[in-house]
Amino acid sequence: MDSLVPQAVLFELSQILSNLVLGENEIRKSAEKELNEKWLANQPEAVLLALTQFTRQSPDDHMRSFAAVLLRRLMFRSVSSTSRLNPYTAIYDHLSENTRKTIEALLLICLANEGVESVRNKIVDTITEMAEGSMSRARPWPELQAYAAQISMSSEPKQRETAYRIFANVPQLIMDQDIEQVIGVLERGLADQSGPDVRLAALKASTAYLSSADKQTRAEASRLMSPALQTLVNLPSSSLAAFLQALIPLATSEPYLFRPHLQSLLAFLSPLLLLSYPPNRDATGTETTGATSEGASAKSETDARDEARLSALELLVTLTEASPKSAQACPGWVPDLVRCCLEGMAQITGELEDWAANDPSHEVDDDEDYSRAYEESLDRSAVALGGAAILPSVFQYVPDMLNSNDWQQRHAGLMAISCVAEGTAPVLQKDIGIVIQLILPLFNDSHPRVRHSACHCIGQLCTDMEGAIQSNFAEQVLRALIPLLHAPEPRVHSHAAAGLVNFCTGASSSTITPYLDDIIKGLLSMLNSSSKPYVQNQALTTLAMVADAAQKSFKKYYPALMPIVLAVLKNANTKDLRVLRCRAMECGGLMATAVGKEMFKSDAGDFADTLLQIQNQVNEPDDPTIPYLNATWAKVAQVMKADFTPYLQFVMPPLLRAASLKPEMSILSEDENLDGNSDWQTVRVGAQRVGIRTAVLEEKLNAFDIIIIHCGTLGSNFVDYVAPVLEICLPNLRYVYHEGVQEDAATLIPMLLACGKSVITPTVLHTVFTELLAAITAETEFGVLSSLYRSVSEALMVAGIDNLTPQLAEGITKATQNHLQTLAERRRKRADYLQSEDAIDIEELKEDMGLMEELEEFALEEMNSLIKILDPNHALLVAIGSVKELGVASNFYSEDNAPTP
Repeated sequence: MDSLVPQAVLFELSQILSNLVLGENEIRKSAEKELNEKWLANQPEAVLLALTQFTRQSPDDHMRSFAAVLLRRLMFRSVSSTSRLNPYTAIYDHLSENTRKTIEALLLICLANEGVESVRNKIVDTITEMAEGSMSRARPWPELQAYAAQISMSSEPKQRETAYRIFANVPQLIMDQDIEQVIGVLERGLADQSGPDVRLAALKASTAYLSSADKQTRAEASRLMSPALQTLVNLPSSSLAAFLQALIPLATSEPYLFRPHLQSLLAFLSPLLLLSYPPNRDATGTETTGATSEGASAKSETDARDEARLSALELLVTLTEASPKSAQACPGWVPDLVRCCLEGMAQITGELEDWAANDPSHEVDDDEDYSRAYEESLDRSAVALGGAAILPSVFQYVPDMLNSNDWQQRHAGLMAISCVAEGTAPVLQKDIGIVIQLILPLFNDSHPRVRHSACHCIGQLCTDMEGAIQSNFAEQVLRALIPLLHAPEPRVHSHAAAGLVNFCTGASSSTITPYLDDIIKGLLSMLNSSSKPYVQNQALTTLAMVADAAQKSFKKYYPALMPIVLAVLKNANTKDLRVLRCRAMECGGLMATAVGKEMFKSDAGDFADTLLQIQNQVNEPDDPTIPYLNATWAKVAQVMKADFTPYLQFVMPPLLRAASLKPEMSILSEDENLDGNSDWQTVRVGAQRVGIRTAVLEEKLNAFDIIIIHCGTLGSNFVDYVAPVLEICLPNLRYVYHEGVQEDAATLIPMLLACGKSVITPTVLHTVFTELLAAITAETEFGVLSSLYRSVSEALMVAGIDNLTPQLAEGITKATQNHLQTLAERRRKRADYLQSEDAIDIEELKEDMGLMEELEEFALEEMNSLIKILDPNHALLVAIGSVKELGVASNFYSEDNAPTP
């Protein structure tokens, strides 16, 4: 075959690929730069053609695989900013039609001829992503459709597997085909006897088809559910988890398809879920999953069973969350789900010595990680089902678990109470006195891990039933927690201190004051005698929260404690003590607010100077000090009021820099998934998926939060910073990457106008209202719209309506009219959708819609307020009322489950 690109180009690009694959870091970086700046910026078509040729002709398996992967990643990547092409389009969009057809044809040849399975899978991924991108641009690929249909009937299992993988990744290929033919093809794959690989690919294709189909097609194709679920039977243990996981996306999006099969699904999964059943047998004793593969070790079989068990549990929990009423209606569903969670939570095999030696601020042990999966499942189930449905099953077992001779059972029983507390609080609270009496004896348990979980349990109850526990059970709770501050095990006395944080969050000064002597004594003991950093960190955190709860009652302890805090701030200079220093900052700030200006002012200068020294030392991007430093400055400002003004010259510059930060972004291809990476979040900007570093967003939002505090605290003393902050705020009204930043910017604007009355000119006011109008016009999120409308209303109250020109007032009216039309249409569609669903789903749908409508109602109220300011008799006020009446969930909430105002 003739070369698709000149040999010289192929040679040069092959060298670049080799350096990308095999080179060291510097060589790889240089190769990336050359690929981007020399080739993709100037000859993107040549690059894609060369990669296609490498995928077909390279003699090296690894190079063919890498070329296919790189082709997939580059095809729909935004063109280089150095390119002459539109930077908001993909490279694919600039290919000639001849080049597209050439790449498509050659990729199909590659797929047909590739003999190495791992390479063939990479080619499938590239082909299906190209097909998705092409079809989303209204450009079909009939040759792929025909090829996949052909090989689905091949005598070679791997060919059939490839066909179903294509259908799974691009279900649009079969959407316009005769439904009977499609179902026949999928059923044939689900029943394939060559081995689990083809059946798994067919299962994924079937779930993708059902998820993507319209309602009528889905109803006709629902008969696929029986053969799809039948694929679970007689599987080898090593394969079961993958099949169960393939069902989870469909359970999330279309749970009602499972409804006729819930009972049989539960009967099949119960032997896997519950330890009391023998492995690999269903409820009748019939063998269901295959025997261990020949030569497989006992450990690998156990690992496979554990993975399958967790996958089965995830499927049940997903169905429970997606359709709680269906789950409740299935006999045995909730009891078996609860029992599985409780049994899994008690499976802790780690050594006590290892647990005691571990720092809890680091990653959990494997055994803790395993049991935690069951804890999270119980938590999610409780939130989905509510107290009336789940608590009877939980407390069928928990009392006996708490009295068991097995410490793991006692530990799991306590953790079960803490797991269900959030989701069942309204019901659990009715009998909370009985529950607390069950917990209290475990604070004196012989096993440290049980005492640790008792602290955790009571702390969780204090959070989930905040106020009720602190008001009614303070003495019992505190007399249980305080002695454990002196427990011999660091992890226990640290967790007791953590439990006190939860208690103090909802406690009044009068509640906590009688116990302050004992609490402070215990915390000082931890701070002074422990060599464990996490213990000292927790002691300072708890001390801060105790001061915040005690308020004026803390004055007795302040003279002895502030010098300790200052000593930590001045001496914790090494990198390993940064967290301790941060906790000391937090503690000092809350102590200052507790005792007030008069008592704090003698230490204020020393404290502020120390903060300045720390601020000047921060020079590493991973230093966690900045948010603590900002928050502490804000606390000091709130205490010192106008006397804090001289420090603004030091505090504001870093805040202004942080508030001005630009997002760190990466354009993502459709297959790139950052969901498991907490350092990045994914957003849609137009048609593109964009990954954004969360650290930058958090730093920016933190800066805005602190500026709001300084502006609100200092009033007219903030006047020197009104102009620079306003300059930052206005463009951030449309900061699409974080709603919190938009809302903070909107909140700040009327505050700045109030602070800067002496410097705000009519020109500035016109600019402010123009930018607010532009933001309101462009915004689509009703939560942000509430903040924007409120910002305009409050700004008018400060500046006066005379500063709003008739053109701007008309613009606000028109934007409001457009938003009302959009919202009315949304609400009508919801009402129509409810009419199309069968009765068992209506209440669940109304609950979900109620949450959406809550945000909309806030926006409608703010619209109403602003329009009234413009004209108390404006015709839009009637329109706003009419849109409110369209809410489908407005009557959903009863007195028992009404949202808190």
